[in-house]
Amino acid sequence: MKLPFKIPSIKLPKFGKKKTDDDDEDDDDDFDPSDFEGDDDGPSGEAPVSPADEGGPEKSADKETASEPESGGDEGDVPSEPEGEESGELSGDLDPSEELEDIDFGDDDDDDDEEDGGKSKRKMLLFGGGATAALLLIGGVAWYFMSGDGETEKAAKEETGIPTVTLDIAPKKRALGSKSLNAIAAGATGPGAGVLVAAMSPTAFSTLAPPAVTDAPLTEGNDPALSEASPQGPLPIIAEDGRMSWQVYAKPFENQDAQPRVAIVVSGLGLSAIATDAAIQLLPGNVTLAFDPYAPGLLDWIAKARQAGHEALIMVPLEPVTFPVSDPGPQAQMTTNAPEENQLRLEFVLSRMTGYIGVMTVLGSKFNTSEEHLKTLLGEIKNRGLMFLEGAMDEDSLGPKLATEMGVPRALSNIIVDSIPTKDAIDDQLAELENILIQQPAAVAIAHAYPSSIERLANWTSGLEAKNLVLAPLSALVDKQFLP
Repeated sequence: MKLPFKIPSIKLPKFGKKKTDDDDEDDDDDFDPSDFEGDDDGPSGEAPVSPADEGGPEKSADKETASEPESGGDEGDVPSEPEGEESGELSGDLDPSEELEDIDFGDDDDDDDEEDGGKSKRKMLLFGGGATAALLLIGGVAWYFMSGDGETEKAAKEETGIPTVTLDIAPKKRALGSKSLNAIAAGATGPGAGVLVAAMSPTAFSTLAPPAVTDAPLTEGNDPALSEASPQGPLPIIAEDGRMSWQVYAKPFENQDAQPRVAIVVSGLGLSAIATDAAIQLLPGNVTLAFDPYAPGLLDWIAKARQAGHEALIMVPLEPVTFPVSDPGPQAQMTTNAPEENQLRLEFVLSRMTGYIGVMTVLGSKFNTSEEHLKTLLGEIKNRGLMFLEGAMDEDSLGPKLATEMGVPRALSNIIVDSIPTKDAIDDQLAELENILIQQPAAVAIAHAYPSSIERLANWTSGLEAKNLVLAPLSALVDKQFLP
């Protein structure tokens, strides 16, 4: 009987042994369509059960009766095949060619399997390529958002309205040996930029008492006739009537007898508030105070100093031989600078405050040996009505000699009392100062605002009258010292 549909070939697995290529060929040849006639809806992958096994003899007999007339008419045309073979079941009116066309021997299944295998490989390749592309795309998008888009972040900030703070951290720079400290400090933005001062405890001077006798306040140091405006700030000048700052802002000195005079100058003030305040409050008013040009708030400090009866100086740093190991700072007078540059630097220093009587030079072991540079500096000091204190005790310095020749009001430093800031060492230096005053009518001692220095100076100055010595402001020693 010719079936109205094409029966697919199904390969049954063989259990218990490994499948070989020969087994595949046997599977193709063992195809039996009759196995499926009794159970069209049987589950795939299971061997069909014969009608006899199912217990249905009547149904089997009916099918055999119906098939006998058809097979009988064609027995001479089509050779009979053994019972159970496919050809015996399908014999009848079928043409041999048609019968062969309707029978599927399973050869096409091999081709289908090969095609299906090729398609599966292509599908796997396509799937793998697509997955890789998707991962790359996802990674790229994630990198884009995680890397931080400036405009995206800006838009996000505008949308949320939440303020944010960002800080740019400057890269750490190394100081090269070929670059001077002066050049490194060129980026300083203010007088005290880059200056490090050792911390001083507020209790460092707690055991010291202020002087028993307080001095009367000095006049305010802001006479408009003694200053002029400049881009750097107010600069001292000689008034039209001839008055000069070193005289107008000087502390009155009434002792006119022949007793030796000693002036004490405490230098480096302004950098430490505690030390500066201690020098102002704990030392006698005749002690002169010198302020560092790199310190902040100098206008307030000098006002406070004058209120306590102290004269004041502004310190002018000069180039030392040991530069850059000893660095005078970015506003120092340098022999390598053009005159115009040194002029601007001097104006910067002089404009830090008003009401001071003169300048105190510091360092300068190289600058003080250059006659050309010293003459320019001393000339500017004289023309602005200031006095000059040679702060460095250098035998090779030309400062005192040139100042005397040029008629600049001057004073000289004789000793530094606290080079070693211990009480015993300071007492030894003060004893040496007394010996100098035996030989000279006047002497200048330099000190710093160390707790030990202020304590020993306060103690020493209280006994000067018994030693027939007079503590005088620096302005009272102008031109009274012998040249070395």
